[in-house]
Amino acid sequence: MSRLIVSAFSEDTIAAPGNRETNYIIASVTDANGVPVTGLGVPNFKVYPMIVGAGGALVNITSVSAGGLPGFYLIKVLPIGTETWKSGVYIFAVAVENGADKGQALASVLMD
Repeated sequence: MSRLIVSAFSEDTIAAPGNRETNYIIASVTDANGVPVTGLGVPNFKVYPMIVGAGGALVNITSVSAGGLPGFYLIKVLPIGTETWKSGVYIFAVAVENGADKGQALASVLMD
């Protein structure tokens, strides 16, 4: 097993309190030597909201797509079921697995 280096940021460009639009999480994934890890998809990522806006819910990953540079990914998430985004700060735990290799990071966004 080897370590993956994961950095993540979140942006609520179209997601807003009261809607079910996609919230974006951008992740950078490299191996322990800093080499970009490519070819990852939805099964390789887990996103869990550690802190949510008051009344907020868990999220589902709707898609993962490769970014413009190797090792970068756009993760799209939505609240579970028919829930909507709530006002406030969300802090997401982002975990990545590629075979036996694992890494994790935190990403936060102010949903406003």
